[in-house]
Amino acid sequence: MHYNQAQKNRDTLIDMLTFNQKSTSPCVRYFYLPANPSKQSEVIEVLNSGSDVVQVPMREEDLELTAFFERGLTPREKALYKSSETWKVFSYWEELQHDHLQYGLKDEELRILLSLRNRYSLEDDAAVSA
Repeated sequence: MHYNQAQKNRDTLIDMLTFNQKSTSPCVRYFYLPANPSKQSEVIEVLNSGSDVVQVPMREEDLELTAFFERGLTPREKALYKSSETWKVFSYWEELQHDHLQYGLKDEELRILLSLRNRYSLEDDAAVSA
């Protein structure tokens, strides 16, 4: 019983941090692009994002994606990217983690973001763990 309550509290905290934290100032938002027959799934990170929705051009038709996670920019990201919107595309979570460690993302934010990998699986994760 205690474990289930702790898990429920953790899930509630993750939901609060990932879905209810909508900022009006530029921030970093994460979007999940599911796999299709010609392309594997990806996580799209948008730095200096001004909206929690993005349009992703696709061959068949554009997709509208809604952010699944949002955070502030690190001091290093602010200095490097200033105010320009920048997209980064990740094919696997380890690549995203390595990138975020280089930019000084707080351990707690990185832990919460990486805890979402079960909800947003990437094709390469299966190959890396095999």
